[in-house]
Amino acid sequence: MQPIYFSKAGKLQLNKYVNGIPVRSATTSYFRNGAVQQITPNITINGSPIADGNSLWNAANPDTSIEGTLAVQLGFMPPELYAFIMGDTSEELTNTPFPVVDEEITIPTEAPYTVKLKHTPIDGTLIAVDKDAKPWTKAESAAEPGKYFINAANKDTLEFDADDAGKALFVSYDYLAAKATRFGLPKTPVRPAYQLVISTEATGEDDSLCEAAVIVDRCKVLGSINPPQQGGTPQSVTITFTILKPRGNNRAVDYTITPISE
Repeated sequence: MQPIYFSKAGKLQLNKYVNGIPVRSATTSYFRNGAVQQITPNITINGSPIADGNSLWNAANPDTSIEGTLAVQLGFMPPELYAFIMGDTSEELTNTPFPVVDEEITIPTEAPYTVKLKHTPIDGTLIAVDKDAKPWTKAESAAEPGKYFINAANKDTLEFDADDAGKALFVSYDYLAAKATRFGLPKTPVRPAYQLVISTEATGEDDSLCEAAVIVDRCKVLGSINPPQQGGTPQSVTITFTILKPRGNNRAVDYTITPISE
């Protein structure tokens, strides 16, 4: 076969091992992994040199172990993928408490001295402080200087006294989100092994096009497993799969190339 180069990063699928066998199904496989930017394989063969007392050169250097990794760089981290590799499942929730932290508000300089919040706080969850972190308390029947009031008919609106006009406040509270997706790090992660399948394209020396498949018989995500970085500039996410001992006579990593018919 002529020399080739991979012209695309490829798309990957994970098939979870169940009872010692990789299973392809809607519940045990994952392949909607977003924008794959780069896939980088790395194979390291380790040896243990045997010294020769009569020579500066080692007498032999037998192979003692082999290490293989496959780093997948993603443009963003899909929540389902993070849950899948952490041994967790994502949940679709309805009407679930959701936090709002440090919502900044400014009391109007003219009447009415009311501020409508972004969401309706759950009773008993609202905390309000001023710029010096001094707490404001809730008034019982009407707004007072240094206190806010919440009318039962408009729980998303805070009422203030005229003496506090123009002041800035910061509030935190929980509200009921109509829909939410929850995933994360389980208390005791149980992460199975996977069969990793990569589908990509390659180009031959004569510019002929090929489809390429890479199959890692058994692997597991080890080392750092970082969720998306939080900040103003989007950052890529890299997941490193460590190649494990394959089953039976299977290859640890199997490459297959087929020409693309024109």
